[in-house]
Amino acid sequence: MDSTQLCSFLLTIITGAVLPGHILAVIPVTEKSYRLAVLPPFLDGLNSLKSVAETLQTSTDFLQDIQQVDQLIKASVKSLTEAENASNVQVRALSLNLEERVGMIKSLDDEMKRLEAREQGLKEHLSGLQVQESLARQQLQAAQQAVNNANYALHRAFAAKQAAEEEQKLGIGLIFIPIVGPIIGGITISKANEAIQNAKKIMFEAIQDVGHHSWAVSRYEDESQSYSNEIHSTKQKIWANTREIQNSQQNLNCERTLQQKLTNFIISLRKCTTLLSTLAGKTIVGNMLMELSGTLDQILPIMNEIVESVRPLVENSTDYQLLISARLPNIIHELKEANRRVKEAVASKQ
Repeated sequence: MDSTQLCSFLLTIITGAVLPGHILAVIPVTEKSYRLAVLPPFLDGLNSLKSVAETLQTSTDFLQDIQQVDQLIKASVKSLTEAENASNVQVRALSLNLEERVGMIKSLDDEMKRLEAREQGLKEHLSGLQVQESLARQQLQAAQQAVNNANYALHRAFAAKQAAEEEQKLGIGLIFIPIVGPIIGGITISKANEAIQNAKKIMFEAIQDVGHHSWAVSRYEDESQSYSNEIHSTKQKIWANTREIQNSQQNLNCERTLQQKLTNFIISLRKCTTLLSTLAGKTIVGNMLMELSGTLDQILPIMNEIVESVRPLVENSTDYQLLISARLPNIIHELKEANRRVKEAVASKQ
């Protein structure tokens, strides 16, 4: 596929002339892609201009060589127009890229806000869980202390019962009233049994409380860990999102800069092709030398504009920098010399 076909193909895609049901893909525009698309026809156009200048400088009979000059001018117009069209394709592709990238950055910003809100909500929920976990731990400690207290009371009740039973057997302090001893001892044992039952009940309830609060602490720990993990995951997403926004913004700025460079190049190129187009085909009629000289007078400053507009497009390509920097000034010099010769020829005929 030559550069003309490539331009036609790209223009078809850019203008949306695709099969129904097919998605319009944005064409990636890089420094390499636009150099490959734009610079070859541009250099061909310069070569044709160089040949125009050389022909005019070496001609001994302008009337005889004017047909060749006309063909070279037409060839230059064709190549430079092709370069302009290729540049337009790149600019349109960049416009699509910019539109899509702006939309993508907005989506990323919206997603960032959602993630940040999600992170804040998770943190607030985690904070509430941590308060509940702390309260559950306090309740667990109180329940464990209640178990210890109940256990201590139970041991004391058993000890009291044992002491009462011993007293009953020995009948201490009841020597003079034999019938009272068993009665008093019986009451003491009864109270001890009551204390034992009460201590067992308290211990049972305390053990149940320990189990309940242990489960609550475990649940809050699990939930807190789950929320901590989700917060960490959300932070990672926020970090990745931030990087993507930064990269997209950087690419957006680069594409805007490139679009402006290409636009400046197109403007200066169009001035040149417009002038050459008005000249092409007219060099064989009328006052062709005066018309040629007048056109060259206008083209020379435009060529300087082209030099200034093409330099930013090749600033990162050493090969093209050398090629452009060597060829353009040389062509401008030769066009000046050719214009000087044409002016001399015009003056000699007046």
